[in-house]
Amino acid sequence: MGERTNLPAPAALQRPLHRALRAIVVDALRVGAGAPLPTNSHYLRTVGASAGTIQRAMAVLAEQDALTVTSRGARGRIVDSVDVGRAWNIAGLAPLRLLLPPSGPIEIDVLAESLAGELTALGLPHTIRHQRGGARRIDAIAAGVVDLAVVSAGVLHAAAQRLDLAQTRVFAPGTYYAAGRLVSVSLADVRGLPGPGARVAIDPDSPDHVLLTEAAYPRACGYRYVECAFPEVPAAVLRRDVDLGIWHLSQTVIPLDLAGLRCTELDTPEALGAWRSLSAAALVGFPQRRELASVLAAVRLQALAEAQQHRIREEEALAASRPGAPAG
Repeated sequence: MGERTNLPAPAALQRPLHRALRAIVVDALRVGAGAPLPTNSHYLRTVGASAGTIQRAMAVLAEQDALTVTSRGARGRIVDSVDVGRAWNIAGLAPLRLLLPPSGPIEIDVLAESLAGELTALGLPHTIRHQRGGARRIDAIAAGVVDLAVVSAGVLHAAAQRLDLAQTRVFAPGTYYAAGRLVSVSLADVRGLPGPGARVAIDPDSPDHVLLTEAAYPRACGYRYVECAFPEVPAAVLRRDVDLGIWHLSQTVIPLDLAGLRCTELDTPEALGAWRSLSAAALVGFPQRRELASVLAAVRLQALAEAQQHRIREEEALAASRPGAPAG
């Protein structure tokens, strides 16, 4: 017997066989282990594959340890197991298009690294782009421009009425906004936080920023809102366009305290309640690409929160060791 190759040679993927392989893999990824595959008659109707071609396709997948099934005769086959990466590559499915938030916040950077590492370990080809604005990333998913996008639980909840959320993974609380990483930014030379009557930055394009700002600085208490993109909050405070605004702590070239800014953790019950409702990271799949169901199920990231906290502690220790750093 000859040595078994990792993937079938391109010449072996004759047109009917390739169509059958792709259809079977997509269905197996869609239904997952324990569920039935469509019958031979279904593939005969949909891809023009004969019973013999389907058997050959099943044999290729079994040889490559990509898919194991139990035959139920005329009732079809039950998926026993599916190796997502092997099956994906044998079928020649397109690389996953992944859309992430911009880098900067430690939680986002560790999440991006962990997610890319997980997809690579699964053997899934993928491309990564970054785009500001969770609502914009949801729009990209809804339009099918990308396959997977990372948003906060708050953005996910806001999109529930217009997007099929069947293909979604929500991770642990604090994996998008860790505890203490959402702060109010104000001028350091002003005694305490500005009170009612202060001009507060608010980003109407960010459901998270609106929810947090309205919870921490309600208009009913006299605060005045000034529209401002949330990444620009520190600059807007320095320019005195606003008196304060909520910001997600990010790595900056010049530390905010050296720039004359103060960061104050959100601590009111209302603000903390808002944070808890949106703090988790969510991975959302394009609803029309049902084979993503197995990808979402295979992405584990059990150690994500721990890795994020470790990196945060490292940054805090580094900041504390900086000459001139304020006493803790």
